[in-house]
Amino acid sequence: MRRNPKIDPRKGRNKALYAQMKQSVRNQGVLQAILLRPTGDANVPYEVVFGNTRYDISVELELADIPAIVREMTDAEARRAATTENLQRADLTPLEEAYAAVTTLEDENNNHDEACLILGWNRQKLDSRILLSKCCDEVAEALVQGEIKLGHAELLAPMVPEDQRTICSRIIERKMNVAATRERLIQLSGVIANAPFDTTECQTCEHNSSRYGDLFSASVGDAKCQNRTCWDKKTSSLIEVKLIEAKQEYGVVHTDLTLPDGGYVLLEDKGQNGVGVQQFSACTGCENYGAVVSTKPGQEGRIVGGHCFNKSCHAEHNKAYKALIQAATAAPAASQGQAAGQSQAPTAATNGAVKDAASKPGSTAPAKPQEVKKAIKREAFSLFSQMGVKAIHGNMSYALAISIVSMYLEMRSDLPNELLARMQKVIGLPSTMYGHERANAEAALAMKPVEELQSYLSQLAACTVFRRDISDQFQKSIPGAQSLAFIQAAGMDPVDHFKMTESYLKALTKAGVIADCKASGFDVKYDEVKGEKEFAKLTAGKSDELIKAVLAFTEFSWKGYLPEAMKISAYDGSATA
Repeated sequence: MRRNPKIDPRKGRNKALYAQMKQSVRNQGVLQAILLRPTGDANVPYEVVFGNTRYDISVELELADIPAIVREMTDAEARRAATTENLQRADLTPLEEAYAAVTTLEDENNNHDEACLILGWNRQKLDSRILLSKCCDEVAEALVQGEIKLGHAELLAPMVPEDQRTICSRIIERKMNVAATRERLIQLSGVIANAPFDTTECQTCEHNSSRYGDLFSASVGDAKCQNRTCWDKKTSSLIEVKLIEAKQEYGVVHTDLTLPDGGYVLLEDKGQNGVGVQQFSACTGCENYGAVVSTKPGQEGRIVGGHCFNKSCHAEHNKAYKALIQAATAAPAASQGQAAGQSQAPTAATNGAVKDAASKPGSTAPAKPQEVKKAIKREAFSLFSQMGVKAIHGNMSYALAISIVSMYLEMRSDLPNELLARMQKVIGLPSTMYGHERANAEAALAMKPVEELQSYLSQLAACTVFRRDISDQFQKSIPGAQSLAFIQAAGMDPVDHFKMTESYLKALTKAGVIADCKASGFDVKYDEVKGEKEFAKLTAGKSDELIKAVLAFTEFSWKGYLPEAMKISAYDGSATA
């Protein structure tokens, strides 16, 4: 079993706290299981994912066994599990959180939003921990051992390592608190001549040290700014302007404070970081291609473009490029060596083969960016839309296919299940279809004859009046309103279509059934056939018996009769009192 520093978020230990935990394990043993993963190495079959401190203490105490869980995991999964477990324990040091921020950001290809989601942090905390990751080893160790505070480390992090070491040692020697340190750093004035911003206003500023040079017999040296707050404000404004400028040119822009050191790579078509001429061209259109704006002293606002922020993608293309170069170099060299009976140094022909391999179209897999920038996508899909208009105008089948799918998607959630399944089968539509998936269904439909598509459209359109009216809105529901509108427009009359049914009669009260029988002349015909006053006797019974008798009496025709409640005028507002 082994530890893996690339997975473990813990990078240092407070000696006093470690001693306390060791004593606890000595007294009670390890209470919580550690997580292991197989290594595939017969000599060391497992490595620790989380629980490294418990593991180390157990080894030191020579415990025979401790509880453990074994799980197959990739490097990225292991890092995430280790980070999550330690964050949940809420005992990661700020430096360990900084390491977690760096590794998570790397695993998510510098996607800050995704890293925040995984870590459960806001952007401000993520940026502060990325900044903390820039502390040199001496500052980091001083923070772990409690010799300086987090505030000290945050003040030192933006500095070059040499300055960090020097100032950190003085903070410890003089036992300076964070406020005193900050105040002292503010007093380290900037030379106006070296300012990265426009210094026109500085020449007449009251905080310009050169204005008071005549008060001293000795030279005060270069003119310096004695208002650090104003200096920092002007510098920040300059950096903001540079960020805007860089964004216009490159699209994706970061400052060096919001990215881990080594978390990105300068893109090249050739050389050590090369990806090949064609792939380089494709990469410039990727949303992970952009620029970094410097915040380092003396380089504030400097824009360096051409960076790739997805190191894993770059590594794949770089590996493919190197393999291509190696293959192109080996082939000519091998043939020359066989001819001469000995190995030879690369010749002009060999170098030419390498150059051709690196730039020749089709010599590798098609070059493409990992993800095209949104601005370029907009241009591409603007072109595609224009082409799509011409395609649809030129083929009626496309228009019909789009209409069929649009109508289907608009109605499908309201149709009865049986009707929906039947229409899916008839038209050939998938039972599940969302968003852009409709395009495939439309393209398949467009291959069918126009006459068949028109039939589908007509059948599907007719289904609209069978939508479910779950809340009983009737004439105010979509199917109700459509039914009324269509039959009126067609000049249809319900009297020509009404049939006396059991379901209608059961919807009535007993008095309603009797009223319809009298209004239609059913009662007269019944007495005529069954005998005088037989209908009156019939109405004296139960409602169900009355309905059965009415439906069983076939000597009477209901044709030409329409109950008042079945008339359109009862629902379109045209009825009169």
